[in-house]
Amino acid sequence: MSGLIFFLVLATLAIGTLHVETASPISERVALTRTAGSAAVAAELRKHSANDAKCSELGWTCIPLVAESYGAWGSEAVQAISRLASCLATRTNSPKSKVVCSLYGRLNLTLVRANARAFLLLRCGYSLQEGDSSSL
Repeated sequence: MSGLIFFLVLATLAIGTLHVETASPISERVALTRTAGSAAVAAELRKHSANDAKCSELGWTCIPLVAESYGAWGSEAVQAISRLASCLATRTNSPKSKVVCSLYGRLNLTLVRANARAFLLLRCGYSLQEGDSSSL
């Protein structure tokens, strides 16, 4: 999954884009390294290559939000989620650890659903409408 762009305004009023991608540790691009996080690092570099110039023109910061298919998150994603969790924890008067768990849970569920939709579309020619969770 790649190319979804979310706009993020943090408490510091910094504007950035989160570019979402899942990466496979067994892809041929990183097959020689195969260490935890190596696919995420490669995907983060690709995202920066493809998006930094355009984001810079718009005055934004590109933040690759990469999750490996085996569960590892890219370092920039971890930093962004931690920063967002800090802001949310302060605003909601909740423990940061609880907010971090909630964010990862929601992101993981969103990725699982998106991957299921992509699988159904590619393999079966069937497409669920956004918001139709009757089958997922």
